[in-house]
Amino acid sequence: MNALIALCTPGDVYPSPLADAGYHLSGIEIPVAAGDGRVVIDAVLFRTDRNVILAGEAKSGANVDDDQARRYGQLGSDSVVLAAAITIRQAGDRHLQPVYVCLSENRDRVLHGLGKVRLACPVLAGSDDRIEHHGGTFLDPDVQAAFSQPLPVPGPPPRIIPVDEDSPDEAFDTLVLPALVAALSHHRPQVSIPTLAEQSLQHLAIFGKAARNRLVSKVDAAARRIAEQDPTTFEYKSRTATRDYAFVHFVRSPEEAARQGRTQVYQSIARAAGRPSRRRRAPSDDQMALFDDLIKELQQADEAAEADEAANDEEEEEQ
Repeated sequence: MNALIALCTPGDVYPSPLADAGYHLSGIEIPVAAGDGRVVIDAVLFRTDRNVILAGEAKSGANVDDDQARRYGQLGSDSVVLAAAITIRQAGDRHLQPVYVCLSENRDRVLHGLGKVRLACPVLAGSDDRIEHHGGTFLDPDVQAAFSQPLPVPGPPPRIIPVDEDSPDEAFDTLVLPALVAALSHHRPQVSIPTLAEQSLQHLAIFGKAARNRLVSKVDAAARRIAEQDPTTFEYKSRTATRDYAFVHFVRSPEEAARQGRTQVYQSIARAAGRPSRRRRAPSDDQMALFDDLIKELQQADEAAEADEAANDEEEEEQ
């Protein structure tokens, strides 16, 4: 999934030939009716100027689901446009093509599985140093040309989508706690769970409704755990009969403390985050690094402000 999204995300060290060809990410985990059932498309990519849709299926394993593959072959462009809320700006025909993405070591089995159901779609097989095109030809000649040779990559793809609904609790805690601290630093009295989810998960808005709701529930549970761990800073407020969302109330804000004291308050939040409980493991090194960076920035900002104040005092004395 991350490899496919990275290919259409410009501005990173990872190559982005799909972005160069004009594709952008329009949806993640989008359910679409197809044949006698439905298929959940892992990633919908769209090229506006040519009305080309790529329906990406990311395979972490080697087995191809026969029914799922058949339904990918039965997808209609109109159904995908509607489900992914794609805006059509150019007149003319629309073209849709399924694309499977797999690990290089699973390439032959994936190609064999697709051959069984006669789905002649392109397959991108990736490793830590290259991505290779196999299977059917891309309908878009620009994309076909981009993958005419193995595409070198600098390593594993970036973690653009860092979690899914099956990720462990601590993975969500790692994302939600920094988002809560960021809200604290902006003098906000509270933050709703839907807003917190959007701030914690970058691509949440383009997930399909069911997948988005499941991720918001995971963020909700993480916020509750964090509030239980540090009740002097965070208070979790459940949804009610008149309010269909929960929120986190900030009991105290480090920004309300004197300049000399706010860094200490942030440090105490970091210490609370670092205390594991029966229900929550200790945070990851990445999470604690975020706190360390924040505290360093605060200290540098305080030192700069104190230096400015001292300089202003000297100027006033001279005047």
